[in-house]
Amino acid sequence: MTPGGDDLRPELRRRAGELLARLAPSAREALLVRGWMSHDARWFNAVARAYGLEAANRLNRIAARAVGEAEAPRVLRALARPPVAGLDDCLLAQEALIGLLGPELLDYRVRQLDARTYRIEVERCFAYDNVVRAGVADSYECGIFERVAGWLDALGLAYRMNPCLGKCLKAQGRDCAYEIALGASAPGAASPVQPNRGPARR
Repeated sequence: MTPGGDDLRPELRRRAGELLARLAPSAREALLVRGWMSHDARWFNAVARAYGLEAANRLNRIAARAVGEAEAPRVLRALARPPVAGLDDCLLAQEALIGLLGPELLDYRVRQLDARTYRIEVERCFAYDNVVRAGVADSYECGIFERVAGWLDALGLAYRMNPCLGKCLKAQGRDCAYEIALGASAPGAASPVQPNRGPARR
């Protein structure tokens, strides 16, 4: 390479493309998921150090809910799925979203309790593992099911979630299990106080 002269980017892009082509699609996806996880953990820790755990939890829940609201319709549009109309549609949409975002991050079971109610039982959770390593598990508030609530909100589903969202159940020595009833008259999951914000970007 010589100083000055033509723009190097087209040739660099070509060579970089050849390098990236060596990655199988599954390996590329795994790298992207790991990058997202690294950002997620470091963002939370940075906010906690600068402003305290209370602020980190509140902002993490706000962000998780907002991300869920944005990504659910985007992904279902990309999959050419019709609007979610019932429990089976909801469960398939949920599994598609988890499958896209990194199914290896969680070990869980899904059980149908009746025609409109299901139960998610989480055995292993990457968020819990991370906050345990960071030594803040006792204070951590669940962002995973906050994101699920964002999915349900965006899909226009009335629902009730039990127990209510709050501190990590595993950190309290409880089973991480939530029952979600669709079409329930009570509001589903109260959102953390939202700051003023501009139009959502889909």
